[in-house]
Amino acid sequence: MKLLISVAAILVLVSISGCDKDDKQVKAAETGLLKTQLETLEQAKQVEQQVQDAAEQQRQKIEAGTQ
Repeated sequence: MKLLISVAAILVLVSISGCDKDDKQVKAAETGLLKTQLETLEQAKQVEQQVQDAAEQQRQKIEAGTQ
């Protein structure tokens, strides 16, 4: 019975020590990472739009040349 109580006490202490102030630092790092990923995604969208615009201009030139 003493072993069960000791194990339960250790588990409680370990679970309590898992909740620490370092969580804020992790969240801040995740926020920075998320911001970087969103910026990269936005840049990719801009590049994609430029590529699509260039392709459309090329199509128009080809159509104008065949007429």
